[in-house]
Amino acid sequence: MRLDLNLLVVIEAIMLERNVTRAAASLSMSQPAVSNALRRARRLTQDQLFLKVADGVQPTSRMLAIWPDLHRSLAVIRASIAPERFDPRTDSTGFRIAVTDSLAAEVVRDIALKLRDMSPHARVAFSPHTNASSLEAIERGTLDCAVGMFPSLPRDIHVQGLRTDRYVCVMQSGHTLAAEIDLDQFVAASHVLVTPSGMDLGVVDGWLSLRGRTRTITVVVNHFADALRIVAESDLLTCVPSGFLGSGDARALVEKQGLVIRELPFETEKLIYKLIWHERLHIHPAHQWFRSLVVGTCAIPEGTTMADTALQGPDEARYSRTPPHL
Repeated sequence: MRLDLNLLVVIEAIMLERNVTRAAASLSMSQPAVSNALRRARRLTQDQLFLKVADGVQPTSRMLAIWPDLHRSLAVIRASIAPERFDPRTDSTGFRIAVTDSLAAEVVRDIALKLRDMSPHARVAFSPHTNASSLEAIERGTLDCAVGMFPSLPRDIHVQGLRTDRYVCVMQSGHTLAAEIDLDQFVAASHVLVTPSGMDLGVVDGWLSLRGRTRTITVVVNHFADALRIVAESDLLTCVPSGFLGSGDARALVEKQGLVIRELPFETEKLIYKLIWHERLHIHPAHQWFRSLVVGTCAIPEGTTMADTALQGPDEARYSRTPPHL
């Protein structure tokens, strides 16, 4: 049986895009040419491979079964024939990355500008992040790497630690708990929960459950910046990673509103930010280079610091540093 590898590339593009028109655009092919290739692939595999749905196509069970090996094999072929000497000044690889909200305000701009400066022909696309959605996208092949916390990972996912952080409690300066807060007061107060997934429980709630305690969640938002804006004009509390408060917009809001930052009134674990990527891209020269750029941008250099939790107002802004977790 003669196999046209171009058919596999078309199948891969359709699987990634879940839309024939978008797949054609990504391959710089006409839609009729992609449709014709799909018909040939269907004859070859004796399966429909993709079924039409309202917003595009969805894979058949046979397509889902062959996808991991197909995608991995094409990645190996691409890596094998890629130039051994990678030159970022002339390379035009496109990179796809997701960055957790608590770091995005600090690092997305820097990643984009560094890439533009060091590899002017390359392209980067940032995606919304949750641990589950980013991991699924990396395994599916629609995302190249992601920065998040990822408490557990499959064996075919590579990981590199970037930095550690801790959660702190934030409230307006006139709050009744601004001077001092204990665990009973903490759980009795009303809170703004930040969760990109929209779930009603977060990391802090998991820690509280180990102590048999629960807090009152009044508002759920997707972004830490929104939580700070709500807290600045209400009697609500919110918990955010300390490092987020050192990013430009967050730091300006803290100083302008005189927000009070306090340690959580119970012991917690460290937050560990990680960069993850799939085995299929592990030895790809362009992606190795891009990941090093991301690591250099996200990791905290030794001797620098994240926002100090004793920050109480614009005249008392102090910053401490947490070393990177490598």
